[in-house]
Amino acid sequence: MKKVYVGMAGIIQKADQFLILKRSPDKDFTPSTWEPVTGRLESDEDPKVGIIREIEEEANLKAEVLMPIETGFFYRGGKEFPMVFIIYWCKYLDGEVKLSWEHTEYKWLTLEEILAEPNMELFHPAYKKISQFQKSLSEDFV
Repeated sequence: MKKVYVGMAGIIQKADQFLILKRSPDKDFTPSTWEPVTGRLESDEDPKVGIIREIEEEANLKAEVLMPIETGFFYRGGKEFPMVFIIYWCKYLDGEVKLSWEHTEYKWLTLEEILAEPNMELFHPAYKKISQFQKSLSEDFV
């Protein structure tokens, strides 16, 4: 039986802006690129608990999961590292961003700014889904 990893991303929304982080140049996979909070599920961990843990570890923020927004599969750096991923839309609750060693910079951007950011193309479909959801949800949802 081949091992399959579970990766997660947390798209954190605070008012009309979203947090993105720049990966450290020392990272082994996609160094120096922009992304939402990402991480891997730990053994016996619920994915919703895992993404909240990653948000706290990587950005020092409190957040809550609103809903899963996207799922998929890819090979992280080669066929020996198959990964299923879940992207969650999350609501900012509290805290000031304090980066871990995994990232060097952060920005809060609007949806329009993120969709114009070429380094974020991998995540554009998830942000577009959020944009569509926002058109049909009440303003106090987030």
